[in-house]
Amino acid sequence: MLDSLLHSALRLSRTAVRIGGAMILFSALMVCADVLSRRLLGVTMSGSDEISGYLFGVATALSLPYALLHRANVRIDAAYVLMPAKVRYALDLMGLALLTVFAGFVTWRAALAVQVTWVNGSRAITPLQTPLILPQSAWLMGWLLLCLCLLLVLAAMIAAGMKGDLARADRIGGIPSVEEEIEEETAGVLPHHTMKEV
Repeated sequence: MLDSLLHSALRLSRTAVRIGGAMILFSALMVCADVLSRRLLGVTMSGSDEISGYLFGVATALSLPYALLHRANVRIDAAYVLMPAKVRYALDLMGLALLTVFAGFVTWRAALAVQVTWVNGSRAITPLQTPLILPQSAWLMGWLLLCLCLLLVLAAMIAAGMKGDLARADRIGGIPSVEEEIEEETAGVLPHHTMKEV
């Protein structure tokens, strides 16, 4: 059951990161259009900086689950690779648990902010007067998805550890090996192998 949930989370995170990428692209195009219209026509598009700021924040939050599921969130491995498998497993679990606590705290605070915004009907103090519930809710969705993915990865790692399958636990939440990174870079594709092998 955990495997199917992890694969569903992977598909959902892939969709979320594509939406985030589209937001970044739209933001870049909007800022370029603003700069060109200001330079060539002397006309400015009011609010492009505000909207691009919202889009960047939401896109960042939407990309976090994808980074987690592709193990792109861990990079420091100088001493890690020299340690025994059980020590690496314990460190991976501890790191994921701490990240889950941190993400849970941020999500909780974001949910409180969204609630206050909703109750007060808050708007940006800008010419656009953007209803803040829109960007804040989308930002919160990214954090909620990250928390869900963290809990799934943590549960899958614990289940693998209880079965004594530390290699599987490493594929789920450990630091990618040099061989895996070389394979990823030379293949020129996204690292779909990360969760396929789970």
